[in-house]
This record gives sequence, C-alpha cells and structure tokens, in this order.
Amino acid sequence: MDLRLLRRPVGDLFSTKSQCLLSLNTPTRRHESSYRRTKQRLNIAPHPQFVPSKDATQDHIIFNPPSSAPSVIHTPLKFIPKDDKRRKLLAVTAERLGAMSNRLPPPAFQKEMKYKRHHLTEEDVAEIRRLRTTDPEKWTRHKLAAKFNCSSIFIGMIVQSTPEKRELEKAKLEAIKARWGPIRAAAREDRQRRKELAKRDA
Repeated sequence: MDLRLLRRPVGDLFSTKSQCLLSLNTPTRRHESSYRRTKQRLNIAPHPQFVPSKDATQDHIIFNPPSSAPSVIHTPLKFIPKDDKRRKLLAVTAERLGAMSNRLPPPAFQKEMKYKRHHLTEEDVAEIRRLRTTDPEKWTRHKLAAKFNCSSIFIGMIVQSTPEKRELEKAKLEAIKARWGPIRAAAREDRQRRKELAKRDA
C-alpha cells in the first residue's frame, strides 16, 4: 500500500511534464503549406513605373542643358560651325523653352501694404486722440489702427495713453512677473543684460 502511494506522485510528475512539453512545442510548429502560403503573399509584383521600359522611343540621348551661368567650357552659338550638330540641339532647346514660357503663369504681384500711408487728415488725427483719451479700454491702439487703416505704431506716435491706463498696465505686468519662477526670471534678466550689452556695442 505504501509503495503505491509513492509510485503515484512520480508517475503524475512524468505525465504532466510530457503534457507541458507538448503544449510548448505545438504553437511553434510550422508546416510546408503555411510556409508556401506566406511566401506567396509576400511575392508582390513591382509597379510598372519601377520596371525598366523596353520601348524603342526611349532609346536615345536626352539633351537638357542646366540653367546656369555661362562658362568658358561652353562654346557660344556664334563660334559653332554651321555643320555642327550642336546647332540643331540648341535650336530644339530654344523652341522648347519658348513653348514653356507661353504656358507659364503670370508674374506674381508685389505684396500690398495692409494699410495706407499719408492718408489721414487733421480731423482724423483729432478724432483718434479724442477716442483714445475718452475710452482707452475700448479704443486700443490696434482697434484704432484697424478703424483708420493705419499702423499701431503711428497711433502711439500721435497720442499716448492716460496716466491711469499706464499705471493699470504696469500693475498687470507686475502681477504677471510675480507668477514667474526662478528660471523664467533669470532668463528675463539675462535677456535684459544682453540688450544693454548690444546697445553698448552699437
């Protein structure tokens, strides 16, 4: 009875080991049919554009001179003999370039200014000053520039903001600076120092 109890665990151990080995080997098993099927899927024909063409019309020399400055190596047309083949090639090239110039788009126009210059009268300047002094919160420099079709720099030249507005903007800037960390504060100080050094060198 005791021997049976000892033999049973040993037999179970060998049987489970063989099952584990079979379970590990089964997924990695490959057959000839699966290999052939995979090879057929990967056998893709190349695109016709990548295959060298056997057309007879492409079996010739292409003469396409680059668009560059003339060099001493290039012989001008005036000095080429009349029976030289280069005259025909240059004539064909000139005809092709002339045909291409007819198909080109029209030349691009120069970029127009977003605003006009020297078009404001004295009445317009007085109106800008009145709007800027009465309600600086509503009529900012950018809004006045958009209304009168001029630059914001010109608005700042003809009228300045009120002292209350300047104090308010200064308080806003100080509040923004108070939220800066040490890295940003140090970066701003370095930038200011570089500006001063650049002005000194100039």
